[in-house]
Amino acid sequence: MKYSVVLLLVLSCSLFAQAVKQEDTRFVISYVEHKGIIHYYVPLLEQAYRKIGIEPKFELINDKRALKLLDQGLIDADTAKSLEFVDAYKNIIVVPTPISQIDVVLLCQPKLQCDLSILKNSNRSLGLIAAKEFYKELLSGSTISLVEFSSFETLLKIFSQDKVDYAIVVFDDYSKDALSTYPNHFFIQQKIGYHLLNKKHQAIVKQLDEAIKSVRAQGGFVKSN
Repeated sequence: MKYSVVLLLVLSCSLFAQAVKQEDTRFVISYVEHKGIIHYYVPLLEQAYRKIGIEPKFELINDKRALKLLDQGLIDADTAKSLEFVDAYKNIIVVPTPISQIDVVLLCQPKLQCDLSILKNSNRSLGLIAAKEFYKELLSGSTISLVEFSSFETLLKIFSQDKVDYAIVVFDDYSKDALSTYPNHFFIQQKIGYHLLNKKHQAIVKQLDEAIKSVRAQGGFVKSN
């Protein structure tokens, strides 16, 4: 009887350890709820990783949380981010080849003034994502009321419902057709996005970079609808 109990405990511990090991070997990549990311960059990266023998798992995680988790090594990579914040995270490294080009755009409700002077208007509201991480310099000295969101889809929905006066949104080649829906807008700047890794994956950077170049050259991806 004792032998059976000990054997059962050993088997249970072995199975538990195996499960933990399997969980730890998942290569988790964060992404945000943005049509360009979902319909272009996620499948592009999925192919690139498979070319180097890694089966990635993509998880929907908002920008702020994703950066913290990546820096802590709790996830392995982030789909694409611009680099103005990277120096603040010591454990995040950059895959050299740019993966995206985005336009940062100010959306304005119809008939409202539409330029960056509105940032000084404390009577108006501005919806945006990750203000501190992505727009710290732009918003320096601003007095407009900031309303932060974690999802681009939610931000655009709230803006379309006229619940905020303005919104800062990003568009890329695979989502910019939607900009025609918002005729009152102002172009702020263009940014380049890069794929990010936790530094524990330094060894795969060169190989992954070549795989990304190869997959991009093949094409075959379609614009999001």
